[in-house]
Order: sequence, then structure tokens, then C-alpha cells
Amino acid sequence: MKSSDILYLIIQVIAIILISPLLDGVKRIMLAKFQSRRGPADVFQTYRDIIKLFKRSETMPDCGTWVFRTAPYLMFAIMATVIAVLPIMHSGSALSAAADLFLIVYLFALMRFIFGVASVDSGNPFAGIGGSREQMVALFVEPTIILSSVVVVFLAGGLTNLVEIKNFVSSPQILKVLPVFIFSGVAFLFATYVETGKKPFDVAEAEQEIQEGLLAEYAGKRLALAHGALILKQIAIVGLFITIYIPWPVVGNPFVSLVLFLIKLLVFYYFASFVEGVSTRLRIGDTRLAASGAFALAFISLILFVIGRVG
Repeated sequence: MKSSDILYLIIQVIAIILISPLLDGVKRIMLAKFQSRRGPADVFQTYRDIIKLFKRSETMPDCGTWVFRTAPYLMFAIMATVIAVLPIMHSGSALSAAADLFLIVYLFALMRFIFGVASVDSGNPFAGIGGSREQMVALFVEPTIILSSVVVVFLAGGLTNLVEIKNFVSSPQILKVLPVFIFSGVAFLFATYVETGKKPFDVAEAEQEIQEGLLAEYAGKRLALAHGALILKQIAIVGLFITIYIPWPVVGNPFVSLVLFLIKLLVFYYFASFVEGVSTRLRIGDTRLAASGAFALAFISLILFVIGRVG
């Protein structure tokens, strides 16, 4: 374990947490432009929103237990952990055991589980509906994420460490299995977009239907932390996709690597904002159908891998 890796890991986590509201502000302005409306005053609007929430008093539902009270802290901590293990500025040796692809997938599932349980624990009927929808979406997209991850691990020779997978994808060896890699990447990209909670797949939040029920009973600093955790979740899931499928160019300078990562993130936000701006929310059945198509692509990539090995 290198001391420099630990230092860069700490810088990476702090930098992304501090920059995340700025990225969210940029995304909000992009979305407003695509929808032909004014939108936020500037890119710093999310900072002001979070500061305002921290200054406000909190209200707690009478039926809320320790699950409801601790959920925002746990969600924020889990997403910060995922951000930490992504090999953006560091080589991964500082958290070699934690930088496991499937462990990260489990952390995303854990965050979703805590979010859903806290929504039900609030006692708010809108929150309960949002929580149940959140778990339903998980049933649609998590199989695609897992199967795509399995294919990538097979391509990398059974390696599950993110750094080793990133090194494999960055090498010329990936050209030998490029069709399999592309099918897997397209399926994972779809699941990544759904995980960000954007239209047309924002069935869990659904502001017009259930008033963003997942967060209906939160207020004050807990609401700020919950919003921060959701922003970090978007960065983390997109960052996982970038780390696995778009690791190029690989540079030796950690700070240049961070800048390149943020640029890729903004490119994703641009196209995601375009899709969100021109889309209307799908019904749950349509979401399931779209997710089935993505799972089919992941399954095709697995079949292609098996055929290539047998051939």
C-alpha cells in the first residue's frame, strides 16, 4: 500500500463530494435548455439549495424509527465509499479488497434497500409507493448490471478488481473481444441511465404523481444529505461505467485523470439531459419491457463470449 495512493484517495473523495453540487447545477441548466425554460439562476444553485436545507429545522414522522433517522447518513456514507474505491486518481492498492466489481454492485443494492425501507418506515403513503417502485425498478435493471459485469469479468480472465479490469480494457487485448464488449457495454449503459433516475424511467420519484414520495417526509439536514447521496449515486454509477467501458485515455497524472473523468461525466450528463428533456415518463410495464431488451443485449454478449471460447 502506497501512502500516495491513500492521499489521492482522500483527495478524490473530497473533491468529488465538493464538486458534485456544481455538476448537478450544470445538469439542471442543460435540462432547462433542452426543455426551453429558464431553469436555475446559475450552476451554483444546488449549493444554495443544500445550504438552505441545512439551515432549516427538521420534522420527524411520529411512526419513524431509527431506520428513518439514520438512512440519509448511511446512504451518503455508502455512496462516498463507492466513490472512494473507483480508480480515478489512485491505483486501487489502498483499497484493493474493496475495489471489487461485485462488491460495488452490492453496495448499490444496499443503498437502494436502505432507501426503500426508510421510505416505508416514514409512514407516508406516497413514500411507501415510491419505495415499492424503487425495489421494482431494481428487479428490472440489476440483472442487466450483474450479467454485464459477469461478461466483463469473463473477458478479463476472471479478474474482478476494478483496476485490473481497467488495465485489461485499456490494453490491445480488448480488440479481440470487441463485439462482446460492445454488447455488454450498451446493456450496462442502459442500466446506468435507469439508475440515475431520469425520465423516462423515473417511476420511483414521479414528482407529478407521488410528489417525489421517497423523500416526502424528510426535511432539514437529513433531506440535504439524502439529496447529496442521490447526486453521488448518479456520479458513482456513471463513474463505474466510465471506469469499465471508457477508461481511455490512461494518463499518469492523478489530477489530469480526475479532470478527464469529470469531462466524461459532463458528456454523459449532456446526452442524458437531452433524453430526459424530450421524453415522457414510461409506465411500469413499458419500463419492464425496455429493461428486458437491455437484459437481452447482456445475454447476447454472454452467448457471443461462450461461442468465441468454444470456437
